[in-house]
Amino acid sequence: MSQPKKIDWSSLYKKEDWWALWLGLALFFYAFIGFYAYRDALGWVPMWKVWTDISSPVAVPNPKLVFGSPWVNLIVAWIVMMLLLMGPAKLIGIKPLDWVKGFTVIYWLWWICAIITGYKPIASVVTTEFAFTLALFIGILIGNLPKLPQWLLGSARGEWFIKTAIVLLGAKILFTDWIRYGGSVLTMVLMGFPVFMLLAFPIFRLFTKNTDLSVVSAVGVGVCGVSAAIAAAGAIGAPAIYPTMVSAAILIYAAVELIILPMVAISLVKSGVISEAAAGAWMGLSVKTDGAAAASAEIVARGIGSDTPLKIGVMSKVLIDIWIGTIAFVLALIWVFLVEPRRAAVATQRKPSPLELWFRFPKFVLGYFFTSLVVSALILSLAGSVYAKAANPVDEATKAVVPIVVGRGTDPFRVLLFGLTFVAIGINTRFSLMKQYKVWNLFIAYGIALLVIIGVAYLLATSFFPK
Repeated sequence: MSQPKKIDWSSLYKKEDWWALWLGLALFFYAFIGFYAYRDALGWVPMWKVWTDISSPVAVPNPKLVFGSPWVNLIVAWIVMMLLLMGPAKLIGIKPLDWVKGFTVIYWLWWICAIITGYKPIASVVTTEFAFTLALFIGILIGNLPKLPQWLLGSARGEWFIKTAIVLLGAKILFTDWIRYGGSVLTMVLMGFPVFMLLAFPIFRLFTKNTDLSVVSAVGVGVCGVSAAIAAAGAIGAPAIYPTMVSAAILIYAAVELIILPMVAISLVKSGVISEAAAGAWMGLSVKTDGAAAASAEIVARGIGSDTPLKIGVMSKVLIDIWIGTIAFVLALIWVFLVEPRRAAVATQRKPSPLELWFRFPKFVLGYFFTSLVVSALILSLAGSVYAKAANPVDEATKAVVPIVVGRGTDPFRVLLFGLTFVAIGINTRFSLMKQYKVWNLFIAYGIALLVIIGVAYLLATSFFPK
């Protein structure tokens, strides 16, 4: 019988999963401490915007922290991020010079895509989601060049980037939302995503004949897209190519949804078929990336002249996102104690150690919940003290905390890391590697599963928010 697996403490500083946790927490605490000490510690980090003057193609959250020109802020952010990640990159196994070259290419490719999308004549006919889609496709074009330098492939760490971004995302998804928005939306979500996954899995299994790929795909289409697919792949130990393929499908279909679904919802609301709230809930349940879901709900809101669809749509998406960690934990539990023993125990008689669950559990999820809890605790603390006499203490405390800790703190880095992720995902989407997995079968299955989910989501939305 094989010896029990011992804890390898070197994973704390050699694994992407751990470094996503450490870096995410470091950036979060810098923003959090800034709330007390500096009031605007990260207000210099650029965000992309709609522009007409090329001298100012990005927005600096705090105009007082523009370093002469927004272009200088872009350069400073590049240097800071490159140096911040260089040490961990070396420990993970990337040579410093290779990292400098690779990260530089990925960073500026993302900003080129963001700046192109922000140019007003283009921004007026596309949504903000187009920047990520453009980044993905440019990455795919580069990734499929005949001779791709190894230093670029080695630096295209999409999972590392997005896992760090997910840690920061926790600061945006507050536990106070549970207190304020329980009831219909939460119940609808809890009824929705398990049904979505259960309906999607057999469709993917039929087309791909691959259980692990089907699980990653079902979670991606059933929950919240790219983040969920990556978390699921990590939980079950699936090859990195699986979430890459699923992410490509998610982004392509999200772009199509963004064009079609809001228009359908607007027509249904205006014709009196569904309520404004149901339209928003339908967008939140059906559209499978955070940005596209929010954008689709906003299109509906503008189309009917009411904020209700935007509020309900974003709320639904947020409450789905919260379950990423739980789903990853349950999948890790099932794979460690049920699936893998059946695959290997016949030959080895090896019983899984309880430590396997810890090895497999996505560590960045801990950061995701931690940052959410800390920001929520700060808001509730201020609501009970500084803003206790306000008409709505939680609202007032949220208005005081979120713009600094999130808006000018974690969000700029989160959006940047998310953009880098799409470039990196594209670079790693090499069609020569994908042929063996019958990727077109996956895309067909995803389309069928998505149509089923859109139909079920409509029934749920109209049931919980009737006309």
